[in-house]
Amino acid sequence: MTEAASLLELQELDLEILRSKKRLEELPEKRAILEVRTKQREVTELRHKAELLVAKLGHDLKAHQDEISTLTEKISAEQAKVMETTDHRAVQSITREMDGLKRRRDKVEMESLQLMERIEKANGQTDTIDGALAQLAEKETALVERFRAAGGALQSEIAALERKRTKVAGGMDADLLKRYEAARESKGGVGVGHLDGDTCSACRMSLPAERVHDLEAGPDISTCPQCRRLIVVRTDDA
Repeated sequence: MTEAASLLELQELDLEILRSKKRLEELPEKRAILEVRTKQREVTELRHKAELLVAKLGHDLKAHQDEISTLTEKISAEQAKVMETTDHRAVQSITREMDGLKRRRDKVEMESLQLMERIEKANGQTDTIDGALAQLAEKETALVERFRAAGGALQSEIAALERKRTKVAGGMDADLLKRYEAARESKGGVGVGHLDGDTCSACRMSLPAERVHDLEAGPDISTCPQCRRLIVVRTDDA
């Protein structure tokens, strides 16, 4: 195989590697995995907020229960005073104090019940969130398995192409390979074209007749006067 033919083969291998890598990058399973993981982060944040709410409500409930205990002790103490005194005015004063304590206790007990209802509701929301997270985890696992299957096939294909590329490149002139790599890097992945009539296959530009004549009269590998890529004028088969 001539250098010209090897150069064109190398370009085709590089383009196929790029196409395979793009297919790997654009696998629908990969996009779906990213979407699921984004949803998982959002739902996890909701769970964190629900946990904070439950913790706050629990703290408030504890404070209410402590106050109920304190009020109950005070009411008991006031009742003991009533039993110990025979002074009518003192009894009336103690009774008024007890009534105030009982009203406050009734109010705090009502608020405690409301807090317990809110805690139960918040815990229910947390359970719902946990269920959603479990479903998302199952979906992610299935998608990852599908991605590995599809991506594994593409990765094997890319590896085979790269091995073949290494073999082809290894048999080429080092200076020519260097010129090709530089052109490929600067021209978006396409470093060489071939002369197709009066057209460069890389840039798709028609060349003036005198330019075509100069190329045909020159070496098998030259430079396109339009795009400055390497251009193969002829190969073994020409």
